[in-house]
Amino acid sequence: MEIYNPQPQRDKIEKLTISIKEAAQMLGISYNVTLTLIHRRDFPKILAGQRRILIPKEAFIKWVNEQACWNK
Repeated sequence: MEIYNPQPQRDKIEKLTISIKEAAQMLGISYNVTLTLIHRRDFPKILAGQRRILIPKEAFIKWVNEQACWNK
């Protein structure tokens, strides 16, 4: 027996940006420490309006990998 599904399944859209909270979770650090990192000139971010900060996912991962190389 087939169950009627009025909404077709759509491909899930992958987000291109992450929030400050998500970045903190990915790095395993606190939200406040992440805010400190965001204010660095080399940290990848998009200012959306006066208060909203978005972090491009690909650029963030690249930035993290570059920082890891500096510490070697």
